[in-house]
Amino acid sequence: MKQLTGFIPVAALPESTAASAKQQLIETIEWLYKEGAATETNLKLLTAIVESILCSEESYTRFLQCGFDAAIEFFDTNSQNWDFEESISSHHNPRNWDGYKRSQSNHRH
Repeated sequence: MKQLTGFIPVAALPESTAASAKQQLIETIEWLYKEGAATETNLKLLTAIVESILCSEESYTRFLQCGFDAAIEFFDTNSQNWDFEESISSHHNPRNWDGYKRSQSNHRH
């Protein structure tokens, strides 16, 4: 699959990685239920993200960018009363996440 698309779908990852990803997804869904945020829309979005990973790297990249955009907007709104330095350096700030940094460096090339 990687030779055809340049991308390895999650289904082709080693079992330990796939099991870890599956556990994280289950924990995320459980967290959404606990927080009262397991709406039909949110669960459909999670399903679309999972399905996009299996379809194409392009779809997955678009979903990631959409997710990062939403996370940044949410963080910016919720941290507007924080000290600037605290906001910039926070591990909750999506701009500090490795995945976001990689997506931005790939996007610029």
